[in-house]
Amino acid sequence: MHIDELRKSRNKPQVAFQEFALSVGMHPNHLFCFFEGKDNPYYVPRIKSVTENYHPVICGNKAAVLGVYALIVDKQEYNKYKLGFFIDRDFNKSIGVKTPPIFETPCYSIENLYVSVDVFKEILINEFQLSEANDKLLFESLVELYEKRQKEFHDAVLLFNSWYACLIEKKEDENLGTIGINLDNKLPQDFIDISLQEITSNYDLNKIKEKFPNAIEIDESILNAKIDFFKSVEQHKVFRGKYEMEFLLQMIKKILLDSYTSHNKISKKISFSFGDGSSLSQKQLLNIFSACAETPQELIDYLRNFV
Repeated sequence: MHIDELRKSRNKPQVAFQEFALSVGMHPNHLFCFFEGKDNPYYVPRIKSVTENYHPVICGNKAAVLGVYALIVDKQEYNKYKLGFFIDRDFNKSIGVKTPPIFETPCYSIENLYVSVDVFKEILINEFQLSEANDKLLFESLVELYEKRQKEFHDAVLLFNSWYACLIEKKEDENLGTIGINLDNKLPQDFIDISLQEITSNYDLNKIKEKFPNAIEIDESILNAKIDFFKSVEQHKVFRGKYEMEFLLQMIKKILLDSYTSHNKISKKISFSFGDGSSLSQKQLLNIFSACAETPQELIDYLRNFV
């Protein structure tokens, strides 16, 4: 099978449904958990805090989770099983209250639960072995550095997030089949520059349109309203999660590199299980920093329903 066909087959809800249907006979008392493909490193430790009897079902993407949900709730014989469904909110409208309930992140995605200043402090303490007391100056300087660069990052990605959010809203409001673009995990390479000294933006609306010529058109007044809205909220929660995670990844890499080489910002070599961090990926961060990530009250309440 061609690699693209294999990838598409994993995103079909029928594949996840088949795994579930085969598994319920073997584990009738387990909690069956349906995740988007990348999310189980975040959810599994939190699920294990309430039950050891669980069975993860990887669905590939959000549409596949919702698709297998529709297949299961349509069949009365599956009502007796414990079922947990977990999806990212993204820029979509909330799915609302469902029976059985679906957990929808209160932020854009689970990646957004890894990037707050408080989580960064947890990473410094638990992963970099820095003491808030014994390494006070370095600890405080790194927190201040992260806060400043994150503010600059959000200023730099405000326009792109606003534009993309408008595309998603227009697709939903007008029931369009496509928005004309598929985004990577990272912002287009030439759109922003990230360093420990400064984060700057190198793009405008015209450059976005040049980069994505097939994207649907957005009225500029709607875009400006979205920009104003995003200026008024906690941006690390509502902006596209993969970009937020990429910011964290780049900051981690640059902090470690500085601590290993130039010492421009970091005065001593930082101890980290993955050395200078140069080979790290977003996927690895989801695993490595899972214990440091936030656990929203909504998730705690959702999981308690299964106890």
